Amino acid sequence: MCTVHLFIRFFKKTIFAFSCVFLFFSCSRKSGFHLSIPDFYAAEVSESAAGTVRFFTFTKEQSGAIATFFEKNGDASLLVQITPLKVRQKLPADEELSFGFFYQDAPSLGEIAGVPVVTDKLLKYAGSSFALAFCFEKGKSIPNGFFIKSASKVRVESAQILRAFVGHDFSGDVPVFAFAPNGGVNNGTDDFRGASLAFNSTNSREGLMPTITVKFRETNGSQKIAFGGEVLFIRRNERPVEIPTAALKSPFSLVRYPDEEAYPISVLLTASDKNLLTFAQSGKNVLSPIKIDPGLIMNWPRNNWRGNDYELFEWDRFPGVLFFDISTYDVQDEFFRRLAFFVEKAGFKGRLLTDSELKGKHGYNAHDYKADDLARFFEKARREQFPLNEKELLLKEILAANGVIQISANGEVTAGAGAAISISQESPMYLRTTFIAHEGWHGIFFIDEDFRNTVASIYYTIDPQTLAYLRRYFQVTPTLNYDVNDDYLMKNEFMAYLLQRPVSQTAQYFVDMAKREHSQQLAKRQADYIIETGGSGFEGAARLLDEYVSDRWNLNAGRVWLITR
Repeated sequence: MCTVHLFIRFFKKTIFAFSCVFLFFSCSRKSGFHLSIPDFYAAEVSESAAGTVRFFTFTKEQSGAIATFFEKNGDASLLVQITPLKVRQKLPADEELSFGFFYQDAPSLGEIAGVPVVTDKLLKYAGSSFALAFCFEKGKSIPNGFFIKSASKVRVESAQILRAFVGHDFSGDVPVFAFAPNGGVNNGTDDFRGASLAFNSTNSREGLMPTITVKFRETNGSQKIAFGGEVLFIRRNERPVEIPTAALKSPFSLVRYPDEEAYPISVLLTASDKNLLTFAQSGKNVLSPIKIDPGLIMNWPRNNWRGNDYELFEWDRFPGVLFFDISTYDVQDEFFRRLAFFVEKAGFKGRLLTDSELKGKHGYNAHDYKADDLARFFEKARREQFPLNEKELLLKEILAANGVIQISANGEVTAGAGAAISISQESPMYLRTTFIAHEGWHGIFFIDEDFRNTVASIYYTIDPQTLAYLRRYFQVTPTLNYDVNDDYLMKNEFMAYLLQRPVSQTAQYFVDMAKREHSQQLAKRQADYIIETGGSGFEGAARLLDEYVSDRWNLNAGRVWLITR
């Protein structure tokens, strides 16, 4: 077990050996080392009005081990397991327990007055064990020890040093309640207001804001969680949900659960993965993606980006599907416009256009590319010694670092696994929502064969005249200019256009599309058919696809995310 074990002994020298019962925290999340160090001693001071205070002083060896742990990881918590033995009930204060740190060599009652403490009520545990955790404050010296204050008799079963965490966890045998360095009262509400005392409050190249991990008792249904005044609607699934605090408006605030009956089994605020601070060799751009539900990308505050031109994400449910959120259309063009013509544009596919040939040409406002197309692009550029621009070279590095493409020792580029998706901050919010849905479906299409087969079965059975309009629209719309002879591309775009909006909006969307001027000028016969039939062919196909993605992934047409703000 990769934690610092603190073996404790009370004043009467009764030894309680530490038992590794706290399995809520994966060892992979902690920098691992194991110490078994000497017991430390408790001095006991009686106080008639407020009960008994026990002081537990760290030995020199323990203090050194804790300091090393804190310096290595940048944060730490002390977790103690407590069992009430006999709870007095003469006064309300009798059942109250307080837990805090002291910093003096010889602590006294006066010196701990007014220090931050964690407070809990003992009656609710009915003699059962519980655990309290208290974060150390960054920038402050390591405590000399901790104290337990209680009028009723309690037994401290164990103590251990862990990475810092705040929240609650009921997934193990012992309920755990964790607090920030400012302390708090265990009243059923998770309090993140003091978390900035233990974690970074902004994203930077030196550190990242923490992450919230939510685990539900049930895997079906939904849950509302409020962080300050911002409410997230979370559709439950079989996996814990990770919410980077950098995505939230008020991350360090009280956490409320409007649906009390659906109280999560675990909500833990922990440090983000240090690997997310990996940068390109130039030291200017981010390589490692933030794993996230796409619903949090749309409103992610740009001031919490790790780079200047873009932020990089990875779909938490579909490994290898990378989302680029890019500052402007111009910067996005630097990354992806040449790729767009190489992969999809009729008359240009397979060619590497020079910068002068690209001048004045439109790529797309959002992009999606599968691994083998990305590999073909970069391998052709390598073989032909074609001069790619700075952003394209950076893209190559990012893709290679994340396994979407593979680069051999001799420089040959081959396909890995995954896909690249891009949207821009320049798109208005209503388009960003549509683009994330549209491009998200492409990402799943690229990596999932069963989904591709389902799309193909619907594509081949849809009303031929309805499909004829869509193919013609793809062909004549200047901003698209798709190669309609590319069967894979047609099925992919057919699917994405049907699933980019809710089914209830599908028919009207295609009717409106058919009424557009260039549809009437360049595809009038096919467009008039869509108007006459009210887009019913598209709606029927969209409904079939919606049922499939709902049953399989708990997603829907117009929604590739589980978290909605």
